[in-house]
Amino acid sequence: MKNTTTTRTLKTSKIAIASALSLVFLSGCAMTQNKENTAIVSKQQAQIETILQQQQQILTTLQAQPDKFSEQDEAISKLTEQLDGLGAKTPVNKTTAIVIPTTKKVHNDIAGKVILGQEEWIWFDQLQTNFKSRVDTGATTSSLNATDIVKFERDGRDWVKFNLSHKDDNEVFPIEAPVVRTVKIRQTNATKALERYVVSIPVELGSIKTETEFTLADRSRMIFPILLGRTFLKDIAIVDVAQKYTQPKNKSVSIKKQPTAVKKGTN
Repeated sequence: MKNTTTTRTLKTSKIAIASALSLVFLSGCAMTQNKENTAIVSKQQAQIETILQQQQQILTTLQAQPDKFSEQDEAISKLTEQLDGLGAKTPVNKTTAIVIPTTKKVHNDIAGKVILGQEEWIWFDQLQTNFKSRVDTGATTSSLNATDIVKFERDGRDWVKFNLSHKDDNEVFPIEAPVVRTVKIRQTNATKALERYVVSIPVELGSIKTETEFTLADRSRMIFPILLGRTFLKDIAIVDVAQKYTQPKNKSVSIKKQPTAVKKGTN
């Protein structure tokens, strides 16, 4: 690469010299034609000589460049050898990776809550029996299988009496309870909304002991007589749909099948 650059420079210098000689030739012709231009020609010759001297200096400098490049290459090689020698003598410090332990995230919002499966046994203490229930997070209010519903008045309040039955053995449990409120439910093919009563009944599910609202509905065609909705689950339980009957079943005792009144709200 260096020799190519020098060759190109030399060619350029030769072209410049040839140009200068052409000027001299043309000037000589001018002298024969017009003696008055003698002074001008002399001046031009002096300029040409100056240019030739400059070109000679450039050529001399370019010819000396390869030697300078060689000296620089030798100096660089020596420095490289010195650096390699220093690197071989200097011990390499091996760095050890530092493992930063990550703290496991704790979801405080599930601490202390009961894990329920998609199916659970629910205990009615006043009836002293368990019922199979379906845990449904898609339903707002819980509901139970109520048949033969009759509304009546007691102490100036609206009450209802109905029969709650098991799905498996059709055992019937008559219940009386005050009406908390009524709700209107519109079915898909119905033109008129249905009015249903809502009652509040104490229940137990594992370690959960609470009183929750149930909508009275005929669930005789359903697989489960009891459906537990979000009102029951809120703040106390979490549902794992991959599990069933995660909570222990309470032991039941036989009782006489007399109408059981829910004491809340009575005088």
